[in-house]
Amino acid sequence: MSGGQVSQVSHVSRLSRVCLGLRARCALMFLLLLALPAPWVWAQELGFRPPRDPDDVAAVDVMRDLAQRILPVYQFADTDLYLANVTALQIVSGAHGAAYDSSRALRRLVRGGAPEGLFGRAVIDGIYARARGIEAKERVAFARAYARAFQELVPPLDNAPAAAVMARLEMPLATVREPVREAFDRWRARGSVPLADAVALVRTWLEYESRRSFAVLLPALIAAEDRARYEAQADVRIPVRAGVVIHASLVRPGRAKGPLPTLLRFTPDPVEDDARRSAFKGYVGITAYVRGRTPDGRGAVWPFVRDGEDAAAVIDWIARQPWSDGRVAMLGDGYSGYAAWAAARSRPAALKAIATIAPMAPGIDFPMAGQIYRNAMVRWAQAHAQAGRVRAGDDAGADADARWQARDAAWYREDHPYRHVDIALLDRTSRLIQTWLAHPSHDRYWAKFLPTPQQFGQIDIPVLAIAGYYGAEAGALYYHEEHRRHRPNADTTLLLGPYDPASIRQGTAATLRGHTLDAVARVDLPELRYQWLDHVFKGAKKPALLQDRVNVQVMGADQWRHLPALPALPALPAPEAAQRTALRLYLDTRQAGGAHRLLPSPAESGGRTSLSVDLADRGDADMPWPDSLRPKQLPTRNSIRFVSDPLPKDTEILGSLRGEFDITPSRQDVDLSVSLYEQTASGEVLLLSEPYDFRASYAGHRTYRRLLRAGERQSLAFTAERVTARRLPAGSRLVLLIGINKRRDRQINFGSGKDVNSETNADAQGLPLRVRWHARSHVEIPVAGP
Repeated sequence: MSGGQVSQVSHVSRLSRVCLGLRARCALMFLLLLALPAPWVWAQELGFRPPRDPDDVAAVDVMRDLAQRILPVYQFADTDLYLANVTALQIVSGAHGAAYDSSRALRRLVRGGAPEGLFGRAVIDGIYARARGIEAKERVAFARAYARAFQELVPPLDNAPAAAVMARLEMPLATVREPVREAFDRWRARGSVPLADAVALVRTWLEYESRRSFAVLLPALIAAEDRARYEAQADVRIPVRAGVVIHASLVRPGRAKGPLPTLLRFTPDPVEDDARRSAFKGYVGITAYVRGRTPDGRGAVWPFVRDGEDAAAVIDWIARQPWSDGRVAMLGDGYSGYAAWAAARSRPAALKAIATIAPMAPGIDFPMAGQIYRNAMVRWAQAHAQAGRVRAGDDAGADADARWQARDAAWYREDHPYRHVDIALLDRTSRLIQTWLAHPSHDRYWAKFLPTPQQFGQIDIPVLAIAGYYGAEAGALYYHEEHRRHRPNADTTLLLGPYDPASIRQGTAATLRGHTLDAVARVDLPELRYQWLDHVFKGAKKPALLQDRVNVQVMGADQWRHLPALPALPALPAPEAAQRTALRLYLDTRQAGGAHRLLPSPAESGGRTSLSVDLADRGDADMPWPDSLRPKQLPTRNSIRFVSDPLPKDTEILGSLRGEFDITPSRQDVDLSVSLYEQTASGEVLLLSEPYDFRASYAGHRTYRRLLRAGERQSLAFTAERVTARRLPAGSRLVLLIGINKRRDRQINFGSGKDVNSETNADAQGLPLRVRWHARSHVEIPVAGP
């Protein structure tokens, strides 16, 4: 018996066990399986002439014809995927009764599996197939038939799979239309489509065609289902002290037996309200709003000041409620991640865990980073802290980013001190922005919002932080490092991968800013957080992805690494980093082919190389900075490029870039930018982590500003508050860009030694700012040990 025949017989046997008890139509499925041709047919081509548009009336007939031609020859070794695809083929071909049987067989086979996967697909396809069957057999309107099918399949589900199914049903129509249009365009000119691609196209078409039919019916059906499953309160008012009330929304599972643990989010942003999703997962979900804010997003907020004590008071209130089992965990993304740490430092008795995504750390990564203020702080304050006097349409519509970028460009052209940035971007003075600008160092103003060393040492609850290599790590690294430093045995877990804040919160896509992620990196990180909480509160197995204190995705290797510590963070105990070493590369001051080299030892000839930037010249106001992780050309504006020799063997880097520059600056201060890229043997480049921008006078210490000595040679050591992990194949090169910051969306440091907020073009003194790098300058990149 051939391998294909063995697979086919096994396939039939497995399917027969699933189909026991179903109607006679299952017999047709067996006949189809036994009659399937040999595996070589999978590569055959099917004639295909798609219409020009998915909404063309001819598309339904074209796709029905395609599905009917696929069914007699379709086979697949995996029973689950076979059933899922056969269901789609049967629906599109018009065999709705057989499709419903196939979907039911799949639901039985994968019951208890991931609801967002094949089980959810089987339920959704089953609803649609059942509705079409009722419509045809009983001659009733589709809306009535679909409502009946929905009621048959969704209410019997537990909360978690039901929530996943309803979320998937609510996928926007435009999201599923575009892949159909792209596929039609791809195969139109060819006139045929390979069988495997044809099956995928039928699946894609069904996603679109079915949603065209039922999308308008979903709001009422889902709202009714939610009312039956959950008890929701839209505006709960929680007294935290005399005269102070915190507004909150609350959702509880309606079928709960007894008190439950609570998941709390403390935030200024109604968009973050995920109380319902927490209830889907079997918890009481509460979204509480920072002092002064209401669930509709109104009210003025003064960020950071009272969040810790207010959140702790809300936790105490939760523990006293009859529906609470006395255990609370805090969720947080960005600002609400900060609030979780602010509450943890006061150690409320009921707080048992915190789970954050890219948590904000005031004075560390917001409103400045590397002690350089970012214009984005004004936009954030306008959206999340201010009340009234909001510019019309500031953050509404698809053009919001363009409008703010235009304001950045207009501000950049003007010769005003940075302390007027609020007037330039908001047309008014903001007391909040002015307060922030008054504290450019990480002084007591910022330190009072964060746990003290003693408080870090007393935080004895499980902590999870999820962050990324591309702008989502500085706060998470700070909290993780300080917690480990002051409580070495802390139950703290860190996960890092090729993500930015938006891709973590909104769901990891296959690509990020032009870069295709490894398959193992495509993880539903918010869902992973719930799995971890189930481990903490319900005794579920700990997610395999979080098996050690530090868990990092190695780009290019399609693997995760699980480590006791990040090797390049300077505060961690040395024994934990013993298995890794640092690749030291020196900056070659000689230039060849438009670039300098990175050398394994200092150039014998010594020498120096210079970079001069005219900070008063604003002719580049309309030149945006590239956002792609795989730019076609390196963004070398205001920078020097250093390129290593080809790597002699595959090399894995993992950790934070650090370095020591031997420099002679022309002024008393400078804002530097350091970026690390991989350049493949074919010339393609990949940004390995978000560029690290930092103010030289604060390098190595955020609290005290130490001005440089203008015109004198001196050493400048730094550690990038960034992490990356990448397997570099033999033949690749490392490319280091070192630049002087001159961006329209950031504060510009003219180097006069004055408060940078007060500097203007006059402080340039008509001369470019110049920095000379000498041959002892080097960087260190953590690599796998021998």
